[in-house]
Amino acid sequence: MSEPDAEVSEEALRISRRIGADTREAFEAASARYTDAALRERSDAGRAALDAFLRPHSIAVVGASSDPNTIAGLLFCNLVDSHFAGVVLPVNRSHPTVQGIAAYPDLASCPVVPDLVIVCVPAPAVPSVVAQAGLLGVTAACVISAGFAETGPDGSALQANLAKEADVYGVRLVGPNCTGILSGTGDERFNATFSRVLPLPGRTSLLSQSGAIGLAVLEAAKNRGLGIGAFVSVGNTTDISANDLLLYWGQDPATDLILLYLEEIQDPQWFIPIARWVSRRIPIVAVKAGRTEAGVRAAASHTAALSGGDVAVDALLKQAGVIRAQSIEEMLDLATILSSQRRFRGRRVAVLTNGGGPGILAADACETNGLVVPKLTASTAARLRPLLPPEASVSNPVDMIASATAQQYGKAVRVLGAAPEIDALIVMFNTPLLTRASDVAAEVIAARAEIEGDVPLLTVFMNQEGPPSSLHETGIPSFAFPENAARALGRSVEWQDRRARRVARVLRPDVEAQAVGRLVAAASRRASDGWLDTLDAQALIAAYGIAVARSVRVRTPNEAEAAQVALGCTVAVKLAATVHKSDIGGVRLGVATPTGAATAVQEIRADLESAGMAGVATDFLVQEQIGSGQEMIVGVNRDPLLGSLVMVGLGGTLVELLSDVAVRIAPLSDLDIDDMLGSLKSFRLLTGYRGAPALDVDALRRLLHSVSALVDDLPQITEMDLNPVFVLEKGAVAADVRIRLADRLSTDC
Repeated sequence: MSEPDAEVSEEALRISRRIGADTREAFEAASARYTDAALRERSDAGRAALDAFLRPHSIAVVGASSDPNTIAGLLFCNLVDSHFAGVVLPVNRSHPTVQGIAAYPDLASCPVVPDLVIVCVPAPAVPSVVAQAGLLGVTAACVISAGFAETGPDGSALQANLAKEADVYGVRLVGPNCTGILSGTGDERFNATFSRVLPLPGRTSLLSQSGAIGLAVLEAAKNRGLGIGAFVSVGNTTDISANDLLLYWGQDPATDLILLYLEEIQDPQWFIPIARWVSRRIPIVAVKAGRTEAGVRAAASHTAALSGGDVAVDALLKQAGVIRAQSIEEMLDLATILSSQRRFRGRRVAVLTNGGGPGILAADACETNGLVVPKLTASTAARLRPLLPPEASVSNPVDMIASATAQQYGKAVRVLGAAPEIDALIVMFNTPLLTRASDVAAEVIAARAEIEGDVPLLTVFMNQEGPPSSLHETGIPSFAFPENAARALGRSVEWQDRRARRVARVLRPDVEAQAVGRLVAAASRRASDGWLDTLDAQALIAAYGIAVARSVRVRTPNEAEAAQVALGCTVAVKLAATVHKSDIGGVRLGVATPTGAATAVQEIRADLESAGMAGVATDFLVQEQIGSGQEMIVGVNRDPLLGSLVMVGLGGTLVELLSDVAVRIAPLSDLDIDDMLGSLKSFRLLTGYRGAPALDVDALRRLLHSVSALVDDLPQITEMDLNPVFVLEKGAVAADVRIRLADRLSTDC
């Protein structure tokens, strides 16, 4: 055996092992990891550690200060003022007391070993403090101190040393460079942050990767009457991460809603199953700031151009079952309703208002957000009519006009809440001359108590004073404008619909692992700038059960003639180079004769030579031309953080202009694929648009499952374009295939 053949054999063996038995075992193990039992086990394993952070019986503050103008002084003051029921231990080596409380020179001098240590000393001293805590048996440390990875290479080295010390001594870390931890419920209530805001008690847990944003959300939540049960600022996330806290709060009986402010998603392969598992019980609302550095090779790949940036993050959050808010305001709007309402009967909404204009805005906003504002039945209208002035409208929206009294509000709410054609109510109030907002709120509260069943009731008080506090106190969500209310309700109903779906399945084709291993190893040696030869790319997808249009590689006009005769059908003649062929005139369609095939090769070569591109005009494909079906695109772009992004959409030469595409992260489940296809504006073209025959959507689904398995097996695939994929009345066929590998094959293959 020659030396190159030996290299191919060794590489093929590594790949086949990944795809074959090892991969099947890993795949089955991965599926098992994501079951309820496995995730609950992982949650239970971290519960004791996180209990020390969120339910401590004793807290030491190392670096506690009497100066309220310092972070350490303000944090310690907040901790004392929050009336923590446990033991507070200030540690200060220079002062015997801190803010009137006896202090200790170091942790070892404290009368008890604290459950939680808050560290507020200069960054260089932090690792030794954490080591001392570990020696004493402390398992939880929250490092407020800044000066770590956020400052540059020296800070990164110091943070790495901190992580090492914590690991050696068995200490779990929140931070460094964070604003602290807050617990707002029960006997564990404490404020170990440098925010002066202690929110109202509640059942909403909040994580923020930005200290400033976290503190702003705490203040805004209190202003809205939204209770917070726990808040963690994770800072640089050396250890405790969003995944850890999601698992903890997902099993916490005191948490009914989770809010996340994220600037990066760490370990996304775990984030998806964890969040999906948790969101089946309680909603998760996230604001994701920033954009991923996805593919920069848009000139070479349609998929890279269409699937990068925020599109990837949006795909991840959808797959994880997370409700993505586009702003802090929208996150708080969603929290306002989801913290008080957990069941939604449907999408049919009644709008009750004392002003016609706001009612129209509300109706428009409902329809925009996937809700329905149905016409009221004759029976409901008949019950409303005697309760309202003659000038009032008893259609939907119900406009009671400006003279409506508080009592009329209450009576109308009772009628609409009992109407069988209505699933939810939006009650709007604009301050007129006589009726008081507080009286309207009182009537609405009384009426709501008499409505049977799960009928969400949202209020919009468009007046200078805002909603009366009585609404917050009784758990009735209120919003500043109708658009906010409709958007929050629509997203909440959408979450419930997704929650009710069956468990997703990941399907795989049968693959000859050894054959694929040999193919990839050999093809990678022939690749140019990572791009596989066209026939190699076709062979690879064919190994995963994807049909490819029949093709013959040629170099001369005579070879093109022979190829057309051999194929025996109308053909397309195209460049075999990995470029966008249509963009440079490298395709001739509808070639029906041998002479036409020869002429096509001559014309393409001549045109490219005139354009100074003779270097790409060497090899050509004579390919069976698919004469029917709908052109789609399927592609892959590997994001360095999130993994392989799989895209599907309307294909052809206008793909980037129309951008009718959907993106998810591999591996794709059957529900992911259904969501992707259902979201396309062009999906109707596949199902019999305007009398056209319905096409084989199931074949496209199978193709997507195969692509997902392919890139999951071979993570060295960085880009792939199947464009076009023809979806036929029976089957789906890829006509053009382009695959690019990483410069070096992944060592985990």
